Amino acid sequence: MTECYIFLKIEAGFVEDAISKLKEMEEIKEANVVTGSIDAILKVEGKDIQTISNVILKRIHRIDGIERTSTHFIVPI
Repeated sequence: MTECYIFLKIEAGFVEDAISKLKEMEEIKEANVVTGSIDAILKVEGKDIQTISNVILKRIHRIDGIERTSTHFIVPI
């Protein structure tokens, strides 16, 4: 199982709707709105990096109001 955190920048006025849509995705285990330079943090789990990449490119990026994502994969040590 591959896990990552995704930081989101969401256009003003779209945060609640975007978070609602994100929470419907089974790969997204947590979706939290935060303060600061980003608007939300997601915890995502998938079979591998390719699976998570597909979720980002084909589903998350297509949600209205999502301006930018920054993906941070968890590295086992």
